[in-house]
This record gives sequence, structure tokens and C-alpha cells, in this order.
Amino acid sequence: MPWMVTRALGMGLLCVGLTACGQSRPLALPDGGTPPPGAPRACTADDLCAGAARIAVAPTDAHIAGVSETRLGLGTRTQRFNLGGFGLNPTQNLPNPFAALGENLTEPASAPTHFSAVHQEEEPLYLRLMLLTQGDTRVLFVTLDAIGAGNLIQEGLRQRLVALSCAQDLCIDADDIVFGQTHSHAGPDLQGLWGGVPQDWIDNTFYAGAETALMQALQAREPVSLAVAEGRSSDFNNYRRPRIDPEDDADDHLVVLRARAEDGRVVAQILQYAAHPTSINEDPRVPHPDYVLGAVKRLEQAGGVGLYFNGPIADASGAGGACDTPEPDAYERVRCRGNDLAALASAQAFRPLAPSLAIHHQTVTLPVTNPAFLAVGALGSFNRYYNFTPRLLLDLPLLGGLLETVTGEVAQVALTADTLVSRVSIGGPGGLEIATIPGEATNTFGEFIRGLSAQANPDATVMLLGLTQNSFGYILPEEEFSYIDPTGEAGFLVPFTGYEEFVSLGPLSAPLLRLQGYIPLFDASPAAAVPDYLRGCVDPEAGTCLLVDIALRLESIQGAYADRCREASVPETFCGLLDPDTPLAPVCLSLNLPAAVCGLLGDPPEA
Repeated sequence: MPWMVTRALGMGLLCVGLTACGQSRPLALPDGGTPPPGAPRACTADDLCAGAARIAVAPTDAHIAGVSETRLGLGTRTQRFNLGGFGLNPTQNLPNPFAALGENLTEPASAPTHFSAVHQEEEPLYLRLMLLTQGDTRVLFVTLDAIGAGNLIQEGLRQRLVALSCAQDLCIDADDIVFGQTHSHAGPDLQGLWGGVPQDWIDNTFYAGAETALMQALQAREPVSLAVAEGRSSDFNNYRRPRIDPEDDADDHLVVLRARAEDGRVVAQILQYAAHPTSINEDPRVPHPDYVLGAVKRLEQAGGVGLYFNGPIADASGAGGACDTPEPDAYERVRCRGNDLAALASAQAFRPLAPSLAIHHQTVTLPVTNPAFLAVGALGSFNRYYNFTPRLLLDLPLLGGLLETVTGEVAQVALTADTLVSRVSIGGPGGLEIATIPGEATNTFGEFIRGLSAQANPDATVMLLGLTQNSFGYILPEEEFSYIDPTGEAGFLVPFTGYEEFVSLGPLSAPLLRLQGYIPLFDASPAAAVPDYLRGCVDPEAGTCLLVDIALRLESIQGAYADRCREASVPETFCGLLDPDTPLAPVCLSLNLPAAVCGLLGDPPEA
């Protein structure tokens, strides 16, 4: 049998065995020698090498029907396969009969996959990965079609992949596994906020599938050359936060990293853009990657494996995409969007990167001050997904083990969260700088990281990987943070609440990430810790001073009230008084007030 066929069959059999028994051994060639002519060259210590793989991780029919699991030592519950992003269901830690309340709060998935009538294929959830190695430096990029993933889920994945890589004599450090979630709102709930998923799917589909994919990537590893392309486009996203400053907008950067083998084949590509995948919320609900599927499918038309990471998406909703199919449904529309996004990204000019690879990390401790998260933690909704107990307490003899049991099975007081922020540097000076963000950050926060990168490595392309290394909700700069939305917009469950603020750890996340994480990660000056809204007050022409921001916020609130006034069909003579664009000088003068005072309220009437 030809060597390549034997190799492929061996990989498949080994991966099946690996899933079943949790261990493996290096593959051997049939003759114990070297591959025949034409096979990829084996990697040497100096080579920059890559391997990639993808695997479908769709739930089974049994997962959809529900799996019986024990809760609180008091009884069992039927754990359904819940999807994230819509509504709130904090009941996943409760046994029956209380567990049944959850299905009235959020709708669990009713089928394992969506079947595309247009493309005549299933559209499952995927796990995709790309391994880069150079000598002892090994970086594993992993993406999963999920709304997010708690720190316990991330820890479990890393443990399985580290064990597998070490069994293959190519150990990957746990910190160097750069794990991100695409944030599909039709992806599995691995955070516990929407009802959770069966543990059997986590252990035997998700984790086991990741092992299978890594095994394939390890076996396929070969020398590569890397290139990067960058473009700008607002065709595929819209700004979704209150536009306090007229200049506010979503991040429009799109970046592609491409790995080619020595014979010219594409081994893998990573695409990064910023747009919320929130378009799939059909009835009945079905797991789906949203527009990400169309993007990676388009990348893979060139060969190899495509990965997608979302960037700073806190203020970026999805948009755009054109379908040739008559009357496309929601699934086809998002697939077209992803296809067009990846097509535009692939059309950008690529430039080669020097063969160098480095990775660095900083650990940041974030306090949990959000009252909503504190309440959800007390209900046990984070159990099996997150642990917010301080590491110092968990490391204490005896007490640590007891705390771990209580916080994992009963309830937890959400106090702090530790997270890595990582910097992957490829190509040396002027190359590519990749920075991770442990949640959903705003464009303004992303611009701060870009500024640090520009100082550390001028002319380098920057790729920002959101919801990567952790998923700790929204990350909003402190000057943008407010639990109360004075404009009255519908927010977190009720009006006058800030949605993003109530789905975050709290207002200290952004400043602490700057101070403990990104400033030391990029070797920046401590002066970089002074935010623009304070630095701008030194220069009146800068326009970034906090006082300017306060004035813009007041103007935004006035404008919102004026709009609501008109929507309620109130006479314009009254609504106009609320509109910040309406000069109030004529009204002031009609009241016989001094002209000097009225002149401050708008342009005085012409004489």
C-alpha cells in the first residue's frame, strides 16, 4: 500500500483509539525508514513548521434529548444542549423539578445540526486548530464555534492537549495554547449563563475532538513560509453601542495570516475581523457557526484549514454580504456574509514574514464587582464552567480542596478571576504582532493595544484575538462604563440598564488589563497607564479630555429624549426644546431675559 495511504489510515485509527483510551504512541512508517520522494520534508530544529486540522463537534441526538446528571447531591436533572446569547437561564445547577424552569427561560437546541438545502450538506459546529513550531517554541491556535468558554472549560481543554502533545514528544505548554471562541450566539453555552450543556459532550465530543485534531496536526506538521495581509472595511459590521462621540465606530481591520508549504500548498489560514455573530436565532433553535462558517469555507477553497477569530467586538454588530440564491433564509444569508468577508480579506496584498516565532504572557487578576455576576455565582450557575475563587485560597492545604468542592458543586462567591494575556510575535521587526483579549472589548480598547504595539514594533501588522485565553464578558474602558443607561434604551432585561455593563466583571477590568497586562507585555512606559481622557485635558485641542466626553454624553441623552418625544407624537414645539441641535436663544429672548445670557444658548436671531 502506498506510504501516504498507510499514513492516513494510521492517523485515523490512532485518533479513534486515542479518543477511546486517552493515550497514544508516535506513528511509525511501515518500513521504519524515511518517507518516499515527494512527501513533505520533516521539520528540523531551525524550521518554522505548521500543521492544522478541523473536526466537527456537533452534539448527538442523545445530547439534544438530554443527559441525566447529578446536582447538589440532592437529585438529578436532564441536562439539555443549550445555546448561548439570547435570554438568561441560571438554573443549570438545580436538580429536578426546579431544573424544568430553565426551559421556560431559554429554548434548548432541538436538532444536532442545520442541513443546508442550498449546499446539500450539514453545517455542524467545528473545532479548528493550527500548530506553529520553531525549535522549542510551540504555539497552538484553537478556535471553537461557541458563545464563550469558562476558565474551568479552558483548563480542561489545555490539560488534555498538553498530555497528548507530551505523549508525542512535542510538549506544548498550557499557556501557549491560544484558545478562542468565535462567539456564535447559536453555539453551545460553555459559560453556564443560558442553561449549559451535557458534560458528556464536553468530555467525549469537544475535548476528545480537540485531541483528534491535534493528533492530525502533529502528524501533518511540515516546514512552511508565512505571509500576512491587512485591509480595512466597514461593509461587514456596524457600530452597536450608543454613539456618544460622532466619531465612534467599530473596528474595521481585517487581517489574514497564511501558512504555505514548500510546494506552495496552503496549510492553514487565520482570519480576524470584528462582528458579532448574532443572526441565527431561528425557531426551533439549532447549533450553528453563524457567518463564521461561510468565512472559513471560503478560506479553505485555497486549500488547508481556515480558522476565524473575532476581534474587539463589544461595539460591532454583523452586517453585509450578498447572496445569489433567491429568497435566502437566515442560515444562507450569514453564510454569504462570511463568504464575502473572507473573499475581501483574501484579495488583500500579502507580504512575507521572516521565519521567527515568539510568545510572551502576563497574568492579570480581575475583581468581580458586577452585582449580576455575584447573584448568578450564588445560584451555582457558574459551577463546572467558571471558578472565581482566588487562587491563593484554592492553594491552601485542606481548605483549598474543600473550597474547590463547594464552588464546583454547590455555589460560589464570585470574587476574582485570573487570566492570561498573550503576545505572539511573528516575523521580527515589522512583522506581525498578535495580542489576545480575554473577552469582548470595545474598539477604543483595541486601539489602546494597537498603540502599544506600534511603539514596540513599528510597521508591524496587528491582529487582535478577542474571547481568547478567557471569556470574561465585556471589557469597557472605565470612562465608557455605566450600569445605568440614562437614555432609556432597553438594556439588560429592563430599560435604563447598560447591557454590556451587566455582562462584564465590572468597571475595573479595562484599567487592570492595561496596567497588569498589556503595558508590561509590550514593554511600554508606565506613562502609558495614563488614559487618553486625562492626558487629553493637557492639550485643549486634543478633543479627548474627559470634560469633552461629559459634554458629549449630555448631548447624547438630550438627543435620545428628543427622539422619544417625537416618537410619542408630542408637538414639535416641546420636543424641539429637548433637541441639543435646537438653538434656545429665541425662546430665551421671548422670555425677556438678557441678550448676553440668551446668546450662550445658541445663535441669536438676526437683527
